[in-house]
Amino acid sequence: MKLIKDKKFLQNVAQYIDLTNTIGGGVSQPIIKMDKREEGAVLRVMLPGVEPEQWQVVVDRNTVTVMALHQNENNPAMQAPLFLHNFVLPPLVDYSQLSAEFKGKELRIMVPFLPKGPRVLDIDYRY
Repeated sequence: MKLIKDKKFLQNVAQYIDLTNTIGGGVSQPIIKMDKREEGAVLRVMLPGVEPEQWQVVVDRNTVTVMALHQNENNPAMQAPLFLHNFVLPPLVDYSQLSAEFKGKELRIMVPFLPKGPRVLDIDYRY
């Protein structure tokens, strides 16, 4: 295997590959972290160069889909995904209380847990 010894060529190619990987339709490498707390968890997603308006979070049953979309300036109806990831949540999550915020340079999705312990149900009496 021959090594390319021209450092200037390698620097130019590396910049081009990185640019085309993130802007030209490639995939950016996100950083995903899950912070578990007693009352719930926080899902943190960081993706360099993505503006807050480009993020979208969709909840469907027990699945949270997080995506970042690139919109064509000439044709706003055309969108290309920069990032798309599905997270399957466990049954102990209070799905009605899920929320998302963009803080600093990261998207945060708050995933609250259901209260622990037994729950007493109200009985509907019908005669």
